[in-house]
Amino acid sequence: MNMDIATFAARTLGKPLYPYQLEVAEAVLDSVRGGHGRIITVMMARQAGKNQLSAVLEAYLLATQAGGTIVKAAPTFNPQIRNSRERLLRLLQESELRERVWSNASTIGLTPGDGADRKKSLPGGPRVIFFSASPQSNVVGATAELLLEIDEAQDVEWEKFNRDFRPMASVKNATTVLYGTAWSEITLLAQQRAANLAAQERTGVRTHFEYDWRCVAALNPAYRTFVEREIERLGEQHLLIQTQYCLRSLDGAGYLLNSLQRSLLQGKHAWREEPDEDEWYVAGLDVGGEARPAAALLSAPAHSANARGHDSSVFTIARVTYNELHLPCLEIVRQECWTGRPHLEQYAASLALCDRWDIRALLIDATGLGEGLASLLASRLGSERARPFRFSQQSKSHLAFQLLSLINSGRFKLPARASAPASIYDECWRQLCLARYRLPAPHLMDIYVDPADGHDDYLMSLALLTETITDLKPPAISASIPPRKLYRDDGRF
Repeated sequence: MNMDIATFAARTLGKPLYPYQLEVAEAVLDSVRGGHGRIITVMMARQAGKNQLSAVLEAYLLATQAGGTIVKAAPTFNPQIRNSRERLLRLLQESELRERVWSNASTIGLTPGDGADRKKSLPGGPRVIFFSASPQSNVVGATAELLLEIDEAQDVEWEKFNRDFRPMASVKNATTVLYGTAWSEITLLAQQRAANLAAQERTGVRTHFEYDWRCVAALNPAYRTFVEREIERLGEQHLLIQTQYCLRSLDGAGYLLNSLQRSLLQGKHAWREEPDEDEWYVAGLDVGGEARPAAALLSAPAHSANARGHDSSVFTIARVTYNELHLPCLEIVRQECWTGRPHLEQYAASLALCDRWDIRALLIDATGLGEGLASLLASRLGSERARPFRFSQQSKSHLAFQLLSLINSGRFKLPARASAPASIYDECWRQLCLARYRLPAPHLMDIYVDPADGHDDYLMSLALLTETITDLKPPAISASIPPRKLYRDDGRF
């Protein structure tokens, strides 16, 4: 087949490529045809077409090569590899190549043009073999004669790639392509990107290709609208916006909030001693231990540096409002701190607060020490009103992203400093300013206060609040329609 990939994609497959996709495709094919064995890194914003590009490249090589094997891997078999396999199969079956397609659970191929091998138990011709690159997967020996592709390479362990997949390219010095988006600087994709950029300066050969959301938006108005709305919804500094759309890697551990985010946190509403009967309130309870502080600490202020040796239970109450887009907003109006109090006393105090403030939803830390207290409160208030929350790596990451999303969009506010008790406000603010984040795995974030700096009880109580509004039904919007004036001032209709 004497056809370039741009023509093949448009005419044969009916899937024309954007100019930036063609840049990558031509670089990959140049390395394949020349036997250069390059490792090419491709970073594209979400929904920018990297999966389509990969499938078109695979289809083109299957259609233009007499034989050989492509190896395709991704962090999980289901759904990532399964989706890749189905995408390629659908692309081929909807094209003029459909009569030559053969497949099984892990392989897709094209028989030679004359179809002579179609009746054999193992058809001939070039093929794509699909593998999972999860740490637990047992990868059988295979040779990547034409191309080795790793999708979502930022989620694949460096050791797994080097031990199980990279050797597959050795026999034919096959080209390797790593696709993905940004995360931290220690991922497989980020490290290979750095190596490629350094090599480009020495050799002048481009082996790293990077296209953020603006590249796609310049060609696709609908995509531009979608991403701009996501930025408006989540905030430009949200980690998902920064990594998945702006392709900016994050440091391994730094402070959680920057100066802009700290500014966005500062509200103008007042601290409340009593609720307003016309308002809605939710609460988050981070549970501390029951053991009382040492006698020497009893006389110290509750949040002094000397009192930080014992964590506290923090009960945070927020008023729920709705902005012009009818999205829920949280305004912190009151916080209670109990240091070393028995859990039965905390139970009684929590019930009193829930009754007095008519708390619509209470999320309670039910991890470890808090499990008994959470169970008592859920039994007394009902599971729909009081929900236990167990911290895990995944669930804590979920809260962290929600907290940042609300802060970045201006929907999470502390009360005016002058209106709140100094000891409570200052400790809450101190923990927010000292809060750090780390990235234990791709798409996971841990938030914490360094133990050397104190506790994170206020931080966790605030984070728990963000989950209370996920299932909260907003008050009905008034459906009243003002009367329309049917006559003029002079009495005529």
